[in-house]
Amino acid sequence: SSGINAEWPLRPGTDEMEVRKAYKEKLYTHYRSPNKMRFVYPVILKWNLDAAGNRVKGEIAMPLPEEHQSNPPPSKSDKVRIEEWKETKVYLRPYGGHRGDEEFKRQFENVRTAVSKAGLSYKENEEWEAGYTYLRYGRQRVEAMVVDNGSRI
Repeated sequence: SSGINAEWPLRPGTDEMEVRKAYKEKLYTHYRSPNKMRFVYPVILKWNLDAAGNRVKGEIAMPLPEEHQSNPPPSKSDKVRIEEWKETKVYLRPYGGHRGDEEFKRQFENVRTAVSKAGLSYKENEEWEAGYTYLRYGRQRVEAMVVDNGSRI
């Protein structure tokens, strides 16, 4: 399937407000709005980690609606790209709360521990979040994910 994607480098101390701003600025303003495209869940936040486990680059992505899969409108911005998504195996922990919660942050460690105990491997320099509810509406349905080491993205 296809999706739209925007990426940005992170400054130290970047928080969820920066993520919201990136979504609105890049995906909504430059692509969804001009193409009158409906919103599709989940929204995926892909984080690249440095050797110390700090987030250094982020991407925000969402699937293209079914009606645009075979012929997506071209992006008129260098800030947003259309990409073909390969099948990817992820391991996840669901969480019902807010992305900024300390408990949600612990879900990444929990999923890594479970994957390792199962004798599986994951990409240590990435962590993904999937969001299924609008960012500003109270408690969220979010998932902490790590990508299988054998997956090609």
